[in-house]
Amino acid sequence: MALKVAVLGGGNGGHAAAADLTNRGFCVHMYEDARFAGNLQKVFETHEITMAGAAGNAVVKIDMVTSDLKEAVEDVEFIFVAVPAFAHDVYADKLSDIVKPGQTVVVLPGTFDSLIFWKKFREKGVKDVVVAETNTLPYATRLQGPGSTLIMSLFNPLKLGVMPACKTQETLEKLRPFYPALEAVESVIACGLSSLNPIIHVPGCILNAGRIEYAKGEFFFYTEGFTPCVARTTEAIDKERIALLDSFGYESDIVAHGVGGSVVTDDIGEAIASDPNFAKIKGPADTGNRYYAEDIPYGLAPWAKLAHAMGVGVPVIDSMITIGSALLGYDCWEKGHSLQDLGIEGMTKERLKEYLETGC
Repeated sequence: MALKVAVLGGGNGGHAAAADLTNRGFCVHMYEDARFAGNLQKVFETHEITMAGAAGNAVVKIDMVTSDLKEAVEDVEFIFVAVPAFAHDVYADKLSDIVKPGQTVVVLPGTFDSLIFWKKFREKGVKDVVVAETNTLPYATRLQGPGSTLIMSLFNPLKLGVMPACKTQETLEKLRPFYPALEAVESVIACGLSSLNPIIHVPGCILNAGRIEYAKGEFFFYTEGFTPCVARTTEAIDKERIALLDSFGYESDIVAHGVGGSVVTDDIGEAIASDPNFAKIKGPADTGNRYYAEDIPYGLAPWAKLAHAMGVGVPVIDSMITIGSALLGYDCWEKGHSLQDLGIEGMTKERLKEYLETGC
């Protein structure tokens, strides 16, 4: 009998994960909130997703497509959460009432938000449930239309943080059948600080804001927008991220080594230019896009808040968040998740590392 998994979310990541895992022989329960189910009407009616690209070309039949969350996660061991960061607290709250001992919740990606799930589960008295997060979606992917997903590439390596970290090795072994490229890092904080999107999206979005608004989507973000000055700003942000990782004693690597194609280089501009998949990506079309609305308040801002609490200076990251707030017309410092939301406010570095290791 095929192993059952739940994929929560009907966007780019949810479609890709549901299609890929089904195509590889897993029994998938795909969930989308009833408020957004209309966007998946074709998938609800047919249970079919057409997939193309790096994970294969096929029309797959999803075993279950539902707007009943309890039904979706019933009798599954692994729950993959592929929804925007602003919805993580909502899903954490909903799942806290229905998860069962022995289940593993994986946030794709997390950017620290596995801590929100862990905090909520503890508050509700949930026991024997592991929460993990990846540093990015497993796929570079875009929806091509209703029930149609293009998977341009698969991220390798795909980093994994586990809460509590003492469960890392056993969780990694359980999840490897789904994503063989998984590599464990020291904690969910280490994983969140390895997230690619805030680094490679935000500088280009802020420094190209006028062009993005004018082009309304007819703009190749990486080929037109990733100029030398954008690359230098990206690398400056990356240095601050690495300084924060270093302050915890965690391993780190520069962002140029985590992206790109056939060229191995320390230059992020060269790494981006070497991957033909980046050349295909258009947009964003406006400042409402997730490159702005998610990656600034829910990506960079939590990094900065943690850095401030740990006494690590991140002036370039700070400037991106402040300018981003002016561009978006709301305070990105306030909109994103706080250290209190994550359950780690007021912790010293030593106490935080203990909490990450033991979960308590």
